[in-house]
Amino acid sequence: MRVFTASRPGLFGAGVYLIAFISAAVYPLFSRDTFSGLAAVMLAWPWIDFLPLRSAKFMLVLFAVLNAAIIYIFVSVVSSFLGRLLRRT
Repeated sequence: MRVFTASRPGLFGAGVYLIAFISAAVYPLFSRDTFSGLAAVMLAWPWIDFLPLRSAKFMLVLFAVLNAAIIYIFVSVVSSFLGRLLRRT
C-alpha cells in the first residue's frame, strides 16, 4: 500500500489530466461553437455510455475524477515497478 500514498509521478499524471479536463470543460463558456464541449466529453470517454440524460454535467465531472484516480493508480504502479527494477540492476 506504500505505492499509492505519495507517488509523485502518479500525482503529476493525474494533475495533468485534471488540468486538461478543467480547461476543456471551461472552454464552452467562452466559445459558443458547435462542438466546443466535445473535448471534455472525449476526456471522459470510457464512461460516456453511462451518462444519464438528467444530471449529465455532474456525472461527467464524476467520470473525470474516476479517470484521474485510474491514471494515478496506473502511473504509481508503473513507476514503483520501474523503480524496483532499476534498483536491482
